[in-house]
Amino acid sequence: MAGQSVVPAAVGPAAVALLGLNIPIVPALFGVAGVVLGRYIAQSVRREGEERVPSRANFAVTVLFALAMIAFSSERELTPFRALGAGASAGFLGLGLLEFVAAQFSERVRGAIDGFFNPRK
Repeated sequence: MAGQSVVPAAVGPAAVALLGLNIPIVPALFGVAGVVLGRYIAQSVRREGEERVPSRANFAVTVLFALAMIAFSSERELTPFRALGAGASAGFLGLGLLEFVAAQFSERVRGAIDGFFNPRK
């Protein structure tokens, strides 16, 4: 038996094919856990006077970023701890980024509508 290598038995599949994506199980789970923990931390560090995000919106944002993290971890082939870090940062910073983008978008649309209906002479 000299020269033969021993390969440990796998417990389960390393990846699952779903909707055309080859999703690695462990990095996807770590990424989703990072998103959930990041969202929890983001909600707990809100300052006084800031309005709380409704639970339905909070759930929707968490699910959105969890799905994005699954897709991101499958495309980038992240290691589990890199997926955890990326998920935590996405969960923590995600809502602020979405609010910023939504404010910028609504401002631009409002400006375009005002320019179309109230043109300068």
